[in-house]
Parts: sequence; C-alpha cells; structure tokens
Amino acid sequence: MREPAEVLALRKEVLIARSTLCRLKIRRDAAAVRGTLSPARAGMALAGAAPVRELGLGLLLAGLGGGRVARLIALAGRAVILARVALAAFVLVRAAKRPH
Repeated sequence: MREPAEVLALRKEVLIARSTLCRLKIRRDAAAVRGTLSPARAGMALAGAAPVRELGLGLLLAGLGGGRVARLIALAGRAVILARVALAAFVLVRAAKRPH
C-alpha cells in the first residue's frame, strides 16, 4: 500500500493535469468564438433583424417634419413597433409557460 504522502502527490499531479487540460479547452473554445465574431458581421446580423429595422424606421419617421402626414406615418411606425414588442413578449411568456 502506498503512503499517504505519495497518494496526495499523485492526486495533486492529476488535478494539475486536469486543470491544464481545462484551460487549454477554454483557450481553444474562446479562439473559435473570436474567429466567428467580428464587428462587421455582428452589425450586419443586427441590421438584418426585423425588429431593429422597424425600430430604425420608427426613429426615422419620428424625426420627420411636423406635417400632418408625417405625424400620421410616425404614429403608425410607433404602433407597428409597439405591436411587434407586444407580440415578442407574448411569445416569450407563452414559451415560458410551456412545459419542457
């Protein structure tokens, strides 16, 4: 039978090796994530999202002049944005209530 000091030394070596392996896996995964992300790609994905486009349109329409038509279009843009936010919230609540 091995002495307790020798067993502890072996356990320490195993823990150090396991820790090193985990650090290497984290570095590899972080490099993979960094390789897939770029500001240009993130911006394009964000600009392609329908809610962001609608928000941009609503902000653009909100900045239009004070004419009656411009106000009507701005109000319609805000209503569309509000409806989309309400629909998204409804879908999230419904998904949260659904049992997995």
